[in-house]
Amino acid sequence: MPVLPKFEVVVWIKKTDAFAALRDELIGLAVEEPDESTEYEGVVDFHWAFNNLEEAASVAEVLTALSQRPELLLLCVSHRDDPKASTVFKDTRHVRH
Repeated sequence: MPVLPKFEVVVWIKKTDAFAALRDELIGLAVEEPDESTEYEGVVDFHWAFNNLEEAASVAEVLTALSQRPELLLLCVSHRDDPKASTVFKDTRHVRH
């Protein structure tokens, strides 16, 4: 059975007219295509998987250059083994209850 990477950089971007350019900039900064990407209700999420925290944190730090963009809703490093230890760089999602 495959072992899932322990760390993941997650980015959510609202799909607007500026999406294509922002996506290209995001991937250019990350230096590689995401391992996974999905679209739901006008938001596209991107996931890059890493086996160590240092690599994940390094990529997330580079991506903070885009955090001032209003289309970028979420940027975080997720810890699979300890979700409470995740690092959030930006989170402007509106959660429905």
